[in-house]
Amino acid sequence: MAGIDLSGNSLSQEIPNGLTTLLAIRYLNLSGNHLSGFIPEDIGNLVLLESLDLSRSQLSGEMPPSFTDLKSITVLNLSSNSLSGRIPTGDQLRTLDDPSIYSNNLGLCGFPLEDCVSSSTPTQTETSLDEDRETLWFYCFVAAGFISGFWLYWGTFLFRSETWRYSLYQYVDNMQAKVTKKMYSCMKRFQANVSE
Repeated sequence: MAGIDLSGNSLSQEIPNGLTTLLAIRYLNLSGNHLSGFIPEDIGNLVLLESLDLSRSQLSGEMPPSFTDLKSITVLNLSSNSLSGRIPTGDQLRTLDDPSIYSNNLGLCGFPLEDCVSSSTPTQTETSLDEDRETLWFYCFVAAGFISGFWLYWGTFLFRSETWRYSLYQYVDNMQAKVTKKMYSCMKRFQANVSE
């Protein structure tokens, strides 16, 4: 059997897995039906397939990686479905550079459509920025605590009189307020730079 054309019928359900056992088939047209579910994972078994039309149905999920095994494919139409994910990149698929063969599949990306935007990258970037911000705050507070503790501890030995001790504590309080204010303004600038 050289080809199958079942286009423009009311076929429903999933594409039968048995179709991928017809290894000598060269043309397969199932367009304009009500097919749902996924494209069979082993579609790449049809190594002699030259033309495949699965357009205008309700197919979903990703294009199986085995599409790269279709070394003879010269005509492909997967438009007007609900496919998603990255279009597999194979030598023969790269020759099919007409974006319309994948049109009306809002979730598809990659050559010849727009590049895919990884959803995990922003999350990793945001996580990294949050960790950096927490680390900066931690070191600022450690430094402020160390300075305050150092002066409070040694100040009591250096200045025995109450007047000196009162002055020292007031000085340390003022210094701590300045350091806290400075850290707060640094963090504001850091957050402004990150948001840009």
